[in-house]
Amino acid sequence: MSIAESNASVEAKELTPEEAAVAFDRIARRALDLSGEDFLVALDEGTFDDVDPDAHPGLLDVLMALPLVR
Repeated sequence: MSIAESNASVEAKELTPEEAAVAFDRIARRALDLSGEDFLVALDEGTFDDVDPDAHPGLLDVLMALPLVR
């Protein structure tokens, strides 16, 4: 059976700002062992400016989730 033949449905739920912040915090904690807020402060201070995300495990995951809160 191909994907086109399946009857699977896809649903999307828009997150509230509070839900998005919680999701971002969870991602940052799992990926970098930092709270979401601590990550944002470090990002704003330039801590990650010269860091290659591929060389820093978890950083790319958090950067990709950044649109949740910014």
